[in-house]
Amino acid sequence: MNWLLLRGLSREQRHWGAFGGVLAAALPEARVHALDLAGTGTEHARPSPTTVEAIADDARARWLALRDANPGPWGLFAMSLGGMVAMAWASAHEADFARVVLVNTSAANLSTPWRRLSLGVIPGIVRALVMRDPVRRERLVLSLVTRETPDLGRVAVEWAGYQRDRPVARAAVLRQLWAGSRFSAPPRLSMPTLVLAGGRDPLTDPACPRRLAAHLGAPLEVHPTGGHELALDAPRWLAERVAAWCASTPSPGGSP
Repeated sequence: MNWLLLRGLSREQRHWGAFGGVLAAALPEARVHALDLAGTGTEHARPSPTTVEAIADDARARWLALRDANPGPWGLFAMSLGGMVAMAWASAHEADFARVVLVNTSAANLSTPWRRLSLGVIPGIVRALVMRDPVRRERLVLSLVTRETPDLGRVAVEWAGYQRDRPVARAAVLRQLWAGSRFSAPPRLSMPTLVLAGGRDPLTDPACPRRLAAHLGAPLEVHPTGGHELALDAPRWLAERVAAWCASTPSPGGSP
């Protein structure tokens, strides 16, 4: 089975780090792929759309060639803003994915703005947007979104290098924030869906994915001490939860 990974606000596929390999190791015969959202990574020179639905349409247009080159069923694994994109995509094109996994994400029709973006982190986000030193900026952002990652200094240096290679414009961040702030979850998703959350997420209140899971009728798994960056805080836990869910929940096509 193929798996597509989608990242969140201002992040690109390299920010997955080792997680793609960890997920592939946990899932038999899995082939893991990633796409960047418009305005980030390989698409950093392009403006981000201002609605989640348009971001999803843009990603899907690029994914079609990837799908044609990699036949078979596909699963979709997405974090934060990527989770919103995943819901819009899977709702509009039900045949594209056999499974969906949503991590630390939310929706405007289910949670208040101050739960979707905790008020306590807003001053730090504003400081990060105007900070000139890329390593200090990354370290500040990481301190806002992680809870279980010990070597933030090393990660900050590495991630600052990504920003130097493929700079994400401040306008792209603001456009993504605006898109995410207005996103409403669809009434349902037709394919098996799993919701995962960090119990100590400082950015998005864990009540948000809890409400999303209830809304979609999807199982919820919560890492008791993980933050928003669960792929960094708890990659093995994430992969193990997905593998256990796949083993216990057959997809419509029968693929794990």
